[in-house]
Amino acid sequence: MTAVTPKRTGPLIVYVDDERANRVVFEQSLNAEFNLITAQSAVEALELLKTTDVAVIVSDMRMPSMTGDELLRIVKERYPRIIRMVVTAYADVDPILRAINEGLVARYIIKPWIRTELVQVLRWAIEAWTFTRDSAALHRRLLETERLATLGSIASMLVHDLKQPLMSLLVNVEHLSELANAAPILRDALLHAPVAPAQRARLLELVDDLEPVTTDLRTSGLHLSELISGLRELGRPRDPNNPASTTDPLPIVRHAMAVCQELAIPVRASIGYEGPGELPRVRMSATELTQVLINVVANGAQAVAARGVPHGRISIVARPDADMLELQIRDDGVGMTPEVLGRVGTPFFTTRPDGTGLGLAQCQRLVGTVGGRFHIESEHGIGTTVTIILPTAA
Repeated sequence: MTAVTPKRTGPLIVYVDDERANRVVFEQSLNAEFNLITAQSAVEALELLKTTDVAVIVSDMRMPSMTGDELLRIVKERYPRIIRMVVTAYADVDPILRAINEGLVARYIIKPWIRTELVQVLRWAIEAWTFTRDSAALHRRLLETERLATLGSIASMLVHDLKQPLMSLLVNVEHLSELANAAPILRDALLHAPVAPAQRARLLELVDDLEPVTTDLRTSGLHLSELISGLRELGRPRDPNNPASTTDPLPIVRHAMAVCQELAIPVRASIGYEGPGELPRVRMSATELTQVLINVVANGAQAVAARGVPHGRISIVARPDADMLELQIRDDGVGMTPEVLGRVGTPFFTTRPDGTGLGLAQCQRLVGTVGGRFHIESEHGIGTTVTIILPTAA
């Protein structure tokens, strides 16, 4: 065992890094303020945890023999009350996001770290451990809240990088729309061109698809642009004197159906609309309503696909009523057990291996923010109905 003996008392921090220089700098920079031990490997850290009461573990991400995420996964399983954090010199966010989504870490630190910032992070970790050490439920809730905040900070870093390729996409969509406007000319030329009948029929199909495909691409691109812009507003409360914009929900419904149709194709399921040809405007922005409907309709399509029975159906039923609009999204998919239904909407709870557990939580937040209601009913083996009630514009 080559771990450095702590020189102070108080909650113990363990720093794990295979590079000696990093361990020396960490110790010399922080041991005046914190009770800490350094370890040169994941194996050494695990041996230390067997005999020592540790409050916080900070691990390098890339180490030989056992990586940082492998170490933290073991720590989470054996010592769930320890506050876990990761430090890495790599800008690649994929392993960091995986660690956050799996609940392996509460915070991440990018090398080279700044001492004042690192001190603040470690103080938070010590306070969190002290505050929640006697309550497992409180510990879990605090870490879930911190994970949301950490994901938000990562999202804000990506906003600038996403904007440029999105602008390129939107510019090219406009060029594609010019081609779509010329579809009648192309169709007429194909009818008289010396082309084999089968090839002519296929080309005519593609020409006819130009306009709806361009419209869907433009709608999706603008929606993504609004989402990126909205990331800047996440931390700002709504101004009560500036009510939400109003939106015609029917085009959003049809767009959500088109976007999610591909999810229903493997089991030949259908997505349909049942309701009036015109709907009252609702007091919710187009971006937020799109986000909600795509999330819910996609969940329905995935549930139908998971059941594996051909010709399933997802229905969007609209019912205007006084000053409210009710939208029901029904599916005949696998449904949910009462236990799963009771946890749906809890941040980070998911039943899908590739899920984040944030979609429905976000839907509930968005609907609630505009004064609406969001309710889920489900029966295992029968299907699920999601009811969204939104206030309409005066």
